[in-house]
Amino acid sequence: MKKFLMIAAFAALALVACNKEGGKEDPKDTTPEVKTCVENLVAYFPLESEANAVKVGEGISYASKAGAAAFAAGEIGNGYTNTSGKNEEAYLKFNLASGNALSKLEDVTITLWAKNIEDFQKGGLFSVNGKLFPTQDWPSFVVMFDNKGTVEETGAKTQQINGRIMFKLADGNESNMWLDTWDPAFAVYAKWFQLAFTYEAATGAWALYVDGVKVKEAEYGDKMPFGKCIPADANAFYLGGWASWIESYAGAADWMSFFAGSIDEVRFFNKVLSETEIQTLRKEEIAIALM
Repeated sequence: MKKFLMIAAFAALALVACNKEGGKEDPKDTTPEVKTCVENLVAYFPLESEANAVKVGEGISYASKAGAAAFAAGEIGNGYTNTSGKNEEAYLKFNLASGNALSKLEDVTITLWAKNIEDFQKGGLFSVNGKLFPTQDWPSFVVMFDNKGTVEETGAKTQQINGRIMFKLADGNESNMWLDTWDPAFAVYAKWFQLAFTYEAATGAWALYVDGVKVKEAEYGDKMPFGKCIPADANAFYLGGWASWIESYAGAADWMSFFAGSIDEVRFFNKVLSETEIQTLRKEEIAIALM
């Protein structure tokens, strides 16, 4: 019996030694990674470098950078940054092929990390070009910082988030969904935060989250797939800028121009993530950032 136990013990030690070849454990067991809803991830912009600016995204490819846009320290590894200010041209451009991953979306969740560097600044986090209507001076899809702000009782400066999504109705008329956040939906100035936006096509319900907390929700009247806001002629996705201003649409105003700060880890999912899933995703990203 003792002999058998000794043989079993030696076998167990040998197995451990095999799993620690070279004195190292399998990194897959210890390295933090994003696992939340990866099966629903349709576009992912890690923004590490020109070669690794977009990692997942059918029909989406990196095109170019403009002005002071650069790949520098982000929340996780590198990210997009513009330190020149909101009035200086800076953005990343991605090409959109016909039938790209964004145009196929029905439900959607968009998450990203951002940090602004200019007090109460205004500028586009990202936008899609193309026009649903010939006289339109807005891009079909834009999420931005607005030109409003506030100071909390603690003295911490905060920044308002706003945005607009435009749909073309079946009868040809225009319909707009504004991501108004005049309530408490503000992000702390000069500090990394996670922004998440969800939209459900069947109900028209949307919600905005800051650092995993729902800060705004509403129900949009005209229910339709999210991909309907991507026009047939859309061929560019801009990160850090407003498509109307970049492409000089007639009537475009300079009050909503370029984002002064940093953006990282932009993800598009083809489902509405729950508040718990958004919080879990945030924890996973933070764990990677702390490595």
